[in-house]
Amino acid sequence: MTRITSLHLGLVVAVGLWSAPAWADSLCAEKAMQAAADTQLKKAEELERAGKAREAYAVAAKADSDCVSDSKRHEGVKQRTAKAIGAEDETKGNLNEAFDWYVRAQAPTDAGRVQRKLVEAKPDDVNTVSHAIDYFSQQNDKTQEQAMRAHALKNVEKALAEEEKRFASFTKDSLHELGLAKNWAYYAKGGEDRIRARASQRGDTLAAEEGRKLLRLAISYYEQADRPDGVKKIREKARGLAKRHEAKGEGEIAAEFYAMAGDDKQAETVQKQTEQRQAQAEEGRKKTFQKEQADLEKALGF
Repeated sequence: MTRITSLHLGLVVAVGLWSAPAWADSLCAEKAMQAAADTQLKKAEELERAGKAREAYAVAAKADSDCVSDSKRHEGVKQRTAKAIGAEDETKGNLNEAFDWYVRAQAPTDAGRVQRKLVEAKPDDVNTVSHAIDYFSQQNDKTQEQAMRAHALKNVEKALAEEEKRFASFTKDSLHELGLAKNWAYYAKGGEDRIRARASQRGDTLAAEEGRKLLRLAISYYEQADRPDGVKKIREKARGLAKRHEAKGEGEIAAEFYAMAGDDKQAETVQKQTEQRQAQAEEGRKKTFQKEQADLEKALGF
């Protein structure tokens, strides 16, 4: 009897030890949670069959993925409904939303198609094109990635054409257009040499000027062109112009040129001297006015 009882207890313990690890291997904390997750999954499938893709996805997304009995069924519902929602948004023209849903659905063909549509809708938007390039690069879709980079290169050409027009204007300020061309060149992986050459050319043209605004522009162009020699040349010219204007008593202009030359200390000194002279001149003007006023009142007997 004792032997039979011991054998029975041994079997019970063995069964317990066998079953415990099987449940312990599950990521779901309780069987009740598994039942609840399976119920939600079933509800999501019912909503999907009823043609309610958005509601079905929302319910399926709430089902604990660690607890559903059939993870493939669960993932399948989410992917099918996400794709259906993406198709609906694409039809309505909500392309950004459609793309996001197609990505959730793990539908790269559809997501890629929408990315191309987004570029067609905003061909001159750097962010839109760059996102498309990043997406196709991540998908290792070399054909589409190269097509997007070729599109970016066309926009480099467009930006440089606009730069030509802008520099021909009165302001000579085409830095914005050059910056845009530079942004496009980054994504095109080409055109940088042309942009630097254009910036260098603009700097050389303006280096012959003597106006403060145009010489400051020249420095900016040389900086765009990565030409420190050009910047140095402008600063040296600015120093000479500063001394010339200072000798003429044109302190404010001289101070600006000293600042352009990089000599902030001298610029500050000249500016203070100018302000002092102006204050003295104003004081002299006031005294002259007061004397003339007093003489007039005396003459009139006031």
